[in-house]
Amino acid sequence: MSETEPRAPAAIRAIDGLSRGLAAVAALALVILAGNVAVDVVGRWLFHHPVRGTLEMTANWWMPTLVLLAFAFTERSQEHIKVTILLDALPPRMRQVVEGAFSLLAAGLLALLAYHTLMDALDSAAYGETTASSPPVAIWPFKFVSVLGVAALTLQMLASAVRFFAGQLPLRHDADSDADLV
Repeated sequence: MSETEPRAPAAIRAIDGLSRGLAAVAALALVILAGNVAVDVVGRWLFHHPVRGTLEMTANWWMPTLVLLAFAFTERSQEHIKVTILLDALPPRMRQVVEGAFSLLAAGLLALLAYHTLMDALDSAAYGETTASSPPVAIWPFKFVSVLGVAALTLQMLASAVRFFAGQLPLRHDADSDADLV
């Protein structure tokens, strides 16, 4: 936070903290995924005995965890891909209002998605959903990770809306830094 940026309200700081915490869990999931695959490859190559369920764990545990839990942090950093050709044509204050309104709309849609994801996770937990592999790998606990990731993104979109309406977003970038991406 710069000296000129006003201190965010406690709720916004809490949402930002949640996003950072979930990003750390996502990073840990990436490390575990890499370790899981490395042990599987070494076991398959040296001992002719792979780690059973590695593919299922990667697809149903680690990948959803690292992707979904990082979304909120990416939104906080304003690092999601945006096509801004129309937004760039707007006056700065109008752009902030439009982006704030779209952030609110996105938060509403994400809240609906979080609710339906929760309903699916509860159904999955009720019957102990597993993969059809041998041995079966439990899927249902990680469906709640999906709920957490979408709910955190919903909250972070609300925080972004507040920042847009308060004039703190969009973040200012040098024109030269964008040219470096081409």
